[in-house]
Amino acid sequence: MKLVILLSLFLSAPVNAGDYDFAVDVHGEGEPMLLIPGLSNSGDVWDETVARYKNEYEMHVVTLPGFAGQAPMAETEPYLSQVRDQLLAYVNENKLRNPVVVGHSLGGYMAMMMAIENNDLFKKIVIVDSVPFMPALTMPGATEENSKAMAAAMRSQMDGQSEELRSASLDQILSTMITDPERIKLAKKWGMDSDPESVNQAMYEMMTTDLRDEIATIKTPTLVMGSWVAYKDYGMSHERLKMSYGAQYKNMDNHKLVITDKGKHFIMWDDPEFYFAKMNAFLSTE
Repeated sequence: MKLVILLSLFLSAPVNAGDYDFAVDVHGEGEPMLLIPGLSNSGDVWDETVARYKNEYEMHVVTLPGFAGQAPMAETEPYLSQVRDQLLAYVNENKLRNPVVVGHSLGGYMAMMMAIENNDLFKKIVIVDSVPFMPALTMPGATEENSKAMAAAMRSQMDGQSEELRSASLDQILSTMITDPERIKLAKKWGMDSDPESVNQAMYEMMTTDLRDEIATIKTPTLVMGSWVAYKDYGMSHERLKMSYGAQYKNMDNHKLVITDKGKHFIMWDDPEFYFAKMNAFLSTE
């Protein structure tokens, strides 16, 4: 499927419309920045980030295959490695030299996958509420092997959901991730417009692929933003959450971890003051 290029009025460089399965919207001019949204999300989740930085960066905002109305790949399995390889090809073919990459949730995980594959690719990495191995964040003894049964059961359950069940599930899940009711409605629309097979396969692979050892190869300066408040209702203390996050990233030398006490999973929506303050400080350092 052909890459859908939505050329902004502020586009400052040509984009090579190669044979990709994701959509790209390009804004602004300056140093390149690649923005990758999370599971089921549209690239529009970065609208406020684009508005803030489009006068300093040429911002390449993607919507991943099968998410938020974007057509799925012909073969959804494996999902993550196919997307990684296409994104790497896009960066190379469009000569995005040392871009900053910003990834939320699955997008942050994808940024790690890309950096592991090409250690010299990025100038800086910003990871918004994502970890190298999701099951171990709340279950320290989790491994790839013992997570497979749980992930397979979850995928099977999700595969069999009716539209009504998908809608109800999204209502429940998104209320734990986002505070603003209008934002919840928007994210729910993206979720309902997503291809269930793509979503379920991507989630399964994230739950069964442990990157904690592999991130030791990443030397790029990295800002990691974590959220505590979403775990508060489940008995997770701020200190325990910070320790769990720290354990996830202990093998990545050149990273800085910051935790918001206000924002839920969508930190850029829930706590924009924190998000932009940390981003500004990080981007301004050499």
